[in-house]
Amino acid sequence: MKIRKRYILLILIALLPLIHLVHPGDFCYGVTEIIVIGAFALLFVIVFLVVLFNNLYGIALKKELFNYRPVLIAVVYTIVLLFLLRFHDDNLFKTPKLAFKSPATAKTNVKLTLFTDKDFELKTLYKTYRCINKGTFTMQNDSIYLKFNNRYTQNNDIDSVYYFNRIRGVLQATTINNTILYQVTDLSKKEEYKYFSK
Repeated sequence: MKIRKRYILLILIALLPLIHLVHPGDFCYGVTEIIVIGAFALLFVIVFLVVLFNNLYGIALKKELFNYRPVLIAVVYTIVLLFLLRFHDDNLFKTPKLAFKSPATAKTNVKLTLFTDKDFELKTLYKTYRCINKGTFTMQNDSIYLKFNNRYTQNNDIDSVYYFNRIRGVLQATTINNTILYQVTDLSKKEEYKYFSK
């Protein structure tokens, strides 16, 4: 295999995890995606080792110079992959305005974040995965109206219109009586997810 084809193959394999780590719209992420990303990373390591040992073979027998390109590709791949794994479901370029969370006793664990640019993000946590739905919102008096980008049908406890009690810091659904979300005070805190927990 020619040298350029090796590098192109290495770069193409390095781009495969982006399918599961870059989310322009609504998405779900969980254990299945982690396993797929791990398989892509293993494939990258195998191809990288083949290319590296081929370079070492050329150095030992043919007196060629060491080719640094595969190592450079591997370093960039590792840094980008670790960065995306850490921040793939965060909104780095948006400022949160308000955040609300379901109580720990609720049957569905939900977090609603409203951003200053009138966008919102709704995270629904399940045992082995989490789903993130996005859209826009409007606030009129004490009501918050959510307009989802895609029709949201996964959770029957989520409404599109909420009454916001500023004194108590709670959101209450207007059509579904049981749904109450409590205001989160620390908006900068990053949530750590543990799969297979309660």
